[in-house]
Amino acid sequence: MNQTAKILILLLLSSFTAFADQGFDAANKLYESGEYSEAAAAYGTVISSGNACAEAYYNLGNACLKDKKVGLAILNYEKALRITPRDADIKYNLEFARSFIKDNAGEDAAAKFLAGSYGFLTLNELCVLFSAAFALLMGALIFRVYRKNEFSYWLVFGVSLLFAIILLFFGARIRDNEINNPAIVVALSVEAKSEPKDSNPAAFTLPEGKKVFLTSRRDFDKKTGQKYAEVLLKGENIKGWVTLDSLAEIK
Repeated sequence: MNQTAKILILLLLSSFTAFADQGFDAANKLYESGEYSEAAAAYGTVISSGNACAEAYYNLGNACLKDKKVGLAILNYEKALRITPRDADIKYNLEFARSFIKDNAGEDAAAKFLAGSYGFLTLNELCVLFSAAFALLMGALIFRVYRKNEFSYWLVFGVSLLFAIILLFFGARIRDNEINNPAIVVALSVEAKSEPKDSNPAAFTLPEGKKVFLTSRRDFDKKTGQKYAEVLLKGENIKGWVTLDSLAEIK
């Protein structure tokens, strides 16, 4: 790559950064002036332009919460928490937003602790940890080749055990990331039906902000054309069909 091309790339990157900063500043000013709906739209523009960082999702969640859109607030706090899972402010605001969910039973302390521990590291951080554990295991095996004593035996045993635990944990997280498809109810409330038909009575009702898990099943009402998705409520272990446009996936 010649010098001119490098300069052009640097100029493009600096222009993009400046544009993103201007959009962020404009959104912040709208938020500070109490124009929460406009601020939410501005933060959304910042995110869609490529600056999908935790701060942008967090600020968008705050704007949505101020605008009394609890479902969208929870959705964006969840997205922010996926990027920075140990951020105390995001966790606090997420729990605060969840307190507005009607008929929200909440999690017990043990379940909340386990869920927080399970998601303590991002997949990228787990990948780094897995690579480090693998390198450590290779080092221990090499050391065992040259020093065949009791210390090297227990060193290999301990590192192998650690590597196996990290491998299992890493594999479980990858599997969950591929299989589980969490979503948030963003409508004021939605009726879950036993079949994907508008004429079917509601089996149960989901309030705004409720977290559900999408299964792989999709269908539509052949009379009205309304699209439906099957959802699972893990805590209650029940399934139902809800209109697809009442949900927003946490991606």
